[in-house]
Amino acid sequence: MSALTEAGLHTDAGPLTEAGLLTEAGLLAVWEAGRGQDAVRRALVLAAAGGGDPSAVADLAVGRREELVLALRERCFGPGLPCAVTCPSCRTELELELTAADVTAGPASGSHRIQLGCYEVDFRPITSRDLLAVGSSPRDAARRALLGRVLTSATADGAPVAAGDLPAAVLDTLAGALAAHDPQADIRLDLDCPDCGHTWTSPFDAAAYLWAELDAHARRLLHDVHVLATAYGWSEAEVLAVGPERRQLYLELVTG
Repeated sequence: MSALTEAGLHTDAGPLTEAGLLTEAGLLAVWEAGRGQDAVRRALVLAAAGGGDPSAVADLAVGRREELVLALRERCFGPGLPCAVTCPSCRTELELELTAADVTAGPASGSHRIQLGCYEVDFRPITSRDLLAVGSSPRDAARRALLGRVLTSATADGAPVAAGDLPAAVLDTLAGALAAHDPQADIRLDLDCPDCGHTWTSPFDAAAYLWAELDAHARRLLHDVHVLATAYGWSEAEVLAVGPERRQLYLELVTG
């Protein structure tokens, strides 16, 4: 069973997409599948809805998964990415208008090799399945386990070395190489405050960003369904079959 199947993605509400766009019924199905999930499984649900193969999305490089999430976000809510951040120095609230280009860093490449002294290490990008495998471990143990999973071979002076026997310096170099070879997996925004001039770097989590929007939109849809179903006796499918503009007129009639 794939990690995505475990997350509960289903399509019994009808087709998720129509002409390449996520339908309202599909949006609610994705929202239902993502509710109550941890961050990794929720990102997998979103990536699959963004066009990823549900049976294989957990084995994609994390950066590729994030590309699929961003693609879904653009189809659902458009290319603009409004953000609000707080300056860590003066606490000024700042509003930003990002675009997909601002949070796109390029695709991951395949296997790679690093060398440090007598050590030579081959590795691959981190996948969501790797993150799920180590997610419940203590931080230091999770880091070492994660690096061990992505390591495909390691030698010292040509002799094989187990991942657990690699020195900390080699593991640190490996961690840096992973970030460099899959930059989309860890987007960092360079920000500056116009009030105090402070500069800092802030992470951007595409799945968390989209989920916040999706959650708010789904709850508004469910509210509309509740109001119109109560007033007219319509089913959820019947409410969603009414276009948004006509639905808003019905809501105005019902609520006065």
